[in-house]
Amino acid sequence: MKKQTKHFPFLQIQKQRFSLYYQNDSSEKNLPSEKQFYQWIWHALKNFYRYAEISLILLDETEAQSYNRDYRGKDYATNVLSFAHNEGEFSFVEQDDVLRGDLIICPQVVAKEAAEQGKSLHDHFAHLTLHGTLHLMGYDHMTDDEAEEMESLETRLLAQLNIADPY
Repeated sequence: MKKQTKHFPFLQIQKQRFSLYYQNDSSEKNLPSEKQFYQWIWHALKNFYRYAEISLILLDETEAQSYNRDYRGKDYATNVLSFAHNEGEFSFVEQDDVLRGDLIICPQVVAKEAAEQGKSLHDHFAHLTLHGTLHLMGYDHMTDDEAEEMESLETRLLAQLNIADPY
């Protein structure tokens, strides 16, 4: 008699709970895969949100600079930008358990920072992807207390992925 294996529908449930729209408009070649970005974002939000719909767009420096200038008033390309869809908005439909937002990552800036800071490109992408996702979730680092809370969570999440403390 053949032993029956257990069926765990984890991946099916995960895909029902979290959808990622991925768009690579960057000319950079040495990038993590879409699957890797998916795993990093999922790792950041899985214990906090029941459902999430996030778009991740990779842009070259000129386009990333335009977004940073237009939305933050800073005229330079930055590593990651986060745009939470419900931030400061009123919604008629109560969906507090659904996180919706956009992440923009500039791979050239990430690569430059990783080289300058002596970090692996993989680890720096993981850190900034988690960092941007935490911003979507409402975390910030405007005050010392906020920064300490956010950095502590980032460090803990990265350690779970066997990535060293970036701070």
